[in-house]
Amino acid sequence: MTRLARYLSARSAHSDGWRLILLLAMPVAAVAFFLGAILDPLSGQATPFDMLAYPALTIGLLVLELALWRKPRSTDRVVTALVLLSCAFFLSKLIYLLYFLPPGPSVQVEMTESFFWIPAVYVLSLFIPSLKAARNITFVFFAAMVLCSVGYAALNGWTTQSGGVLFALIEMLLANLTLLTLTQAFIGYKDRLSSVQAQAQTLQRLVHTDLLTGLPSRLRLERELGHAVERGEAFTLLFIDVDGFKMVNDTLGHSAGDEVLRNLAGRLQSVLQQRDLAARIGGDEFVVIVRDTPPAWSAALAQQLLAGLILPFTVRGQQIQLSASIGISVYPDDSQDAETLLRHADAAMYQVKRSGRNGVRRFDAALDAELERTVLLTREFQSALTRDQLTLVYQPIYNLKTGELSKIEALVRWTHPEFGVISPSVFIPIAETSGQIMSVGRWVLEQACLQACRWREHHGWAGTVTVNVSPVQFAQPGFVDEVKQALLLSGLPAHKLELELTEGAVIHSPTLVQTALRGLQRLGVEIAIDDFGTGYSSLAYLRDLPIGCIKIDRSFTEDLASPRRAPQYAVALITAIVGIARTLDLQVVAEGVETHEQVEAVRGLGCDFAQGYFFARPLDAGRMDELLDPGQPELNVGWHKRLN
Repeated sequence: MTRLARYLSARSAHSDGWRLILLLAMPVAAVAFFLGAILDPLSGQATPFDMLAYPALTIGLLVLELALWRKPRSTDRVVTALVLLSCAFFLSKLIYLLYFLPPGPSVQVEMTESFFWIPAVYVLSLFIPSLKAARNITFVFFAAMVLCSVGYAALNGWTTQSGGVLFALIEMLLANLTLLTLTQAFIGYKDRLSSVQAQAQTLQRLVHTDLLTGLPSRLRLERELGHAVERGEAFTLLFIDVDGFKMVNDTLGHSAGDEVLRNLAGRLQSVLQQRDLAARIGGDEFVVIVRDTPPAWSAALAQQLLAGLILPFTVRGQQIQLSASIGISVYPDDSQDAETLLRHADAAMYQVKRSGRNGVRRFDAALDAELERTVLLTREFQSALTRDQLTLVYQPIYNLKTGELSKIEALVRWTHPEFGVISPSVFIPIAETSGQIMSVGRWVLEQACLQACRWREHHGWAGTVTVNVSPVQFAQPGFVDEVKQALLLSGLPAHKLELELTEGAVIHSPTLVQTALRGLQRLGVEIAIDDFGTGYSSLAYLRDLPIGCIKIDRSFTEDLASPRRAPQYAVALITAIVGIARTLDLQVVAEGVETHEQVEAVRGLGCDFAQGYFFARPLDAGRMDELLDPGQPELNVGWHKRLN
């Protein structure tokens, strides 16, 4: 279903709901006016205006009722006509009471009785904000009431007889002005909320779908894996890597490679059952979830997929034949963790490549050397902190409007005497799994705050230091107290500390998260969401939680200058993210900026800050001192002037 079709469907459902309400309400109102035309003369309270207006309103309502019955899709026009009819009646009666009846208590009573129903006009324009004509009518109606009241005051002045009427007019106008203002304010809020929701839905669709092949993205795959593990249902993972795909790109161009990938995706879907799921997770890599199938049958399916993938392609008149390497892991036999299962299938696939490619292999832990290395690193990491193997490096974050160095991100590094520099993507999961992330995280937080205070004292730097917080560390009950202790120990003002959390950390355990974030907010600490756009699809937390900044994941920034990855999709994603941030008054930081073109792009798209190798690689404390010292040459000096 296209976006237009979904919009029209939702609008139609909304109109149908109002149609039913009007079909019930208008006959009731018509009967009320009809009874008024009959009973008012008997009570002696009828005016000549009422004797003419009540029958006319009865007929008008019945005509609108008939039109709504005969034309179900005319709800918008009927509502507009109803608002116009109501405004005309109230305005005509006001003119009659003010200019055709002598001033006195009877006029005030008539005004009170008649204009008690005016809020109904505003209610109609409130709950159908798409009807701009109806909303404009209410503005004209209020302006006409003001003119009539001013004219009456000019003709009669403030006398004993007219004073009561003028006082009643002032009360009526103030009440209407208040109601009109509140109505329009609520409509504006509703419009902004609808805009945010539409942007969020667009972002969700873009993030969960691979736009080249139409297959689910890696994020969608991870979500489906998580659900499958939670339900405890058996399934098999097939990790597929296309052999020799780089040669297609190098010889025929990226557009030909894109065509091959689309054809591969089509072949995958043609073989799989509806209950299965095939996702493209990047480049020439695909992952398939095979549900409700014994492992032996899944292996046979993998062979069938392999046979289909090696059939020749015809691209631009040339015949291309590729092969594939497929790794298999099974839940729950190989692991009960979704991420581990994916890693096992990936490892099995690499074993196929090492064995000559074009084959299928089931994961075998006994032959997986990476697992052995992980176990070894886990043991070594236990003493990394006490042996001073951990250090902090710092990466500057620049204001894209002023060129100032506004923030500095503290990053932890592990240098092993035998294995050298270990990537954070390797040792952070080890620290989380082993439980050491709490002590490491506490050390990083304290050291970063102390270093920021040194820069404030020695160089007068008034910026913010940002620290990454692991979801495991953040989930600890005493985390807020640890932050408070680090601030007290260092003397750093709380508003000069920004903690970076992943989307997963914010979504997990909502009650605990809200308690921790509110505690940090009371301290004055700033909160940022790191790697935004790669995690969970719900964006409600941006509105409900005290978050001040979002950091766009580097993968989107990289795509801006990558002709291979269609930069228009990255532009669409970043535009959506910036739009949401602007609506919610959040700062936006672009990560992974490495080229002049990327700086131009993210600044043009509305990002407030940027960091990456274009400005500086992560630096040790000494190099940061040189960067902050006004007497020393700065890195990338004049970058802001060059861009301007």
